[in-house]
Amino acid sequence: MTDDNITPLPVRFKQPPSDDEPMLKVLRWSDGCNHRYEVRDGRTVHASYQIREGETEVECSLCKTRLDPMFVLRTLATEETQWSRARERYIDDMRRLRERSRTKCFHCGKMTEISRR
Repeated sequence: MTDDNITPLPVRFKQPPSDDEPMLKVLRWSDGCNHRYEVRDGRTVHASYQIREGETEVECSLCKTRLDPMFVLRTLATEETQWSRARERYIDDMRRLRERSRTKCFHCGKMTEISRR
């Protein structure tokens, strides 16, 4: 075979990535506790926070580490917001289901009236 039939394309290839460290790194907790939950024997155990009256720190029930109260407040606020949004979705779904009068039968595939017993 000859190279007479080959036409070179005007394509420049990118430079290979350098061996520099990445700009962003994901860091893992070194002690294994994220102060939110822990998996023990295949079950999720949620952390509780112990507050001592007169002190400015909160203690994690999983690892007994003293935590910043703003971290705990932010964590609890996030969980409450997620719970509230899930509740709103549930209420909306139940409202939509109450408004339905017919549904598709699993057995025959036809539309049938919904029993309201």
